Amino acid sequence: MLQYVKLFLCLIFLSCKAYAIPLEDSGDAPNLFGLEGLSENNAIGANFIEGDIAVPLQTGRAAYIRSPKWPNGIVPFDIHSLYTNDQKSVIRGAMSEIMKSTNNCIRFVERNSSTPVWLRIFPGQGCWSYMGRVKSRGAQDLSLQATGCVHHSVALHELTHALGFVHEQTRPDRNQYVLIQTENIQSGKEHNFNIFPSTSVSTLNLPYDYGSIMHYRSDAFSSNGRPTIKAIIDTGKDWDSTMGRGKNLSNLDIAKLKAYYSCS
Repeated sequence: MLQYVKLFLCLIFLSCKAYAIPLEDSGDAPNLFGLEGLSENNAIGANFIEGDIAVPLQTGRAAYIRSPKWPNGIVPFDIHSLYTNDQKSVIRGAMSEIMKSTNNCIRFVERNSSTPVWLRIFPGQGCWSYMGRVKSRGAQDLSLQATGCVHHSVALHELTHALGFVHEQTRPDRNQYVLIQTENIQSGKEHNFNIFPSTSVSTLNLPYDYGSIMHYRSDAFSSNGRPTIKAIIDTGKDWDSTMGRGKNLSNLDIAKLKAYYSCS
């Protein structure tokens, strides 16, 4: 009898542990931001595409043109209490940039007790978000691991996923602008460089943007330190050393956010 009690308690412990928010983050998993000390992205009840986009298990692969928008561009949110005040300021700063850049057409507002769906920003395992508004009720998670992910650019990137966008280099026309150097990609990470067909994804009739906050770094998921993505259009700028390393929304990022949310 005692052994069954021990087994039961062990199962309870493991179950609780699986859902716990880590107080101390550790790890050094490959990630598209080139950050050190990050754990491998993990979300309960979801798979990942493109490295940091969580997709509910029952829906499979999705494209941002089908990502439900947040009604009227209003995104209720809650920032977890485990973050320090400085970390909360970084997250709010990213929200503020999106709001100001769209002339408050997109707004992040504190959730209240009657909010049906909200963005729950918490220090989970890794840096990731769902794409668009995927929940019908309750909290929709966005993870910014406390020791590694809480940077202005990373918060901007994940918030833009939450608003409904995938990565820039997954556009159906991307092969006209970049070369994917598959020989340099880590084994098993090749799927992160797939593209979406034009039947699934809209370019919003706006140009390809090497400087997008949503673009991969040129060495994303590299196995040898060499580039996995190389710009093939001569724009007079060295994009290979700068793509995916921007700190703020680009002008085209802002234009795309406004277009998708029908901002004036």
